[in-house]
Amino acid sequence: MVSPISELNEPLKVEELLSRKARDWDLVQVAGRDGLSNVIYTPEINRPGLALAGYYEVFSAERIQLIYLASLTPETRQQVIRQTFAFHIPCVIVTTDLEIAEELITTCDALQIPLLRTSLTTSLFQADLSHFLERRLAPAWTVHGVMMDVFGMGVLIQGRSGVGKSECGLELIERGHRLIADDVVVIRRISKNQLIAETPPNIGYHMEIRGIGIIDVELLYGVRAVREESPINLRVMMEPWDPMKEYERLGLNDRESILFECSVAEYVLPVEPGRNIAKLIEVAALTQRLEDQGINVAREFDRRIMEAIQRKQTTRRPFTAIDRLPRP
Repeated sequence: MVSPISELNEPLKVEELLSRKARDWDLVQVAGRDGLSNVIYTPEINRPGLALAGYYEVFSAERIQLIYLASLTPETRQQVIRQTFAFHIPCVIVTTDLEIAEELITTCDALQIPLLRTSLTTSLFQADLSHFLERRLAPAWTVHGVMMDVFGMGVLIQGRSGVGKSECGLELIERGHRLIADDVVVIRRISKNQLIAETPPNIGYHMEIRGIGIIDVELLYGVRAVREESPINLRVMMEPWDPMKEYERLGLNDRESILFECSVAEYVLPVEPGRNIAKLIEVAALTQRLEDQGINVAREFDRRIMEAIQRKQTTRRPFTAIDRLPRP
């Protein structure tokens, strides 16, 4: 297992949510501009129906609140706002471009609680927000390597410094595949058996090529050559060729490693002059895609060979006494 460079513990602030998703979700801040540093700790979202009816025993105040109060009478609205905002709420969002009560705007400004509005419907917005929060707040680490999308398969390329990971990634880009991250890869565990790799903040799609320097892949090759994130479907370990080591030659055994408590298919590729590692990684990605579909070419080939041997043994004519007679 590769030790993480560092474990990410960056808090999610409302400011980040607004800056990253304002355009996608048509988010506009209405009030509470002094509360953009409020931290969101949980991916769950709350629609406080019971709380608005006066039941606060199970009110989840630590979540983002989707609230609509304009339909209430002024007296009821003031009472609900007073009781609801007695708790520390990180953020309030009104969906479907509904009318926002003036009392809500005043309260959010006074308590420094960001009040946002979106034109998306409640169901659609809640689904998109939950998906974003689940990934952003998942446990995360950074590792050293190159992350590529090869034929739709997420390939994490690792190995010691100087073994040629970035050059291999650059050749894969030349062959039409996409870069997710170079050198520093952010890995998030979004479920028990699923890892997502993404581009680290502030680094973008830059690569360090020894002898040339820093290059911007998106500027050089266009948007087709990059991708923001990808599941990790296989891991390729590059290492200098060791003549004393026995490498996989048949592919009959399961190849896997444990990466942050998740099982990931692993391929070890020895590097020496003359070997086209980029082409081998393409083959590894296609092979793993077949294995994910339940097709193991090596085992199928072994099965056919064993069946042919068995048929030859069973159809061989038995040895009899006639065979003992001298031949003319």
